Amino acid sequence: MKCPRCESYMVREPFEDLRDDTGALFFFGWRCLGCGEIIDPVILANRKNRPAPIGSKTRKRLVFR
Repeated sequence: MKCPRCESYMVREPFEDLRDDTGALFFFGWRCLGCGEIIDPVILANRKNRPAPIGSKTRKRLVFR
């Protein structure tokens, strides 16, 4: 698998979550060897269900005369 950020290789690793409400302590995810990006099923679901931006996030430009 290739990293969506830096295109480097990702490895599958076990992760530990002590604050999970479901009672599962370990889960598997992917970690990038280049930049350290971590992807797991929860991160992918949150990225997929991200709401569309409300308005333009660009700043207004000031024109100096």
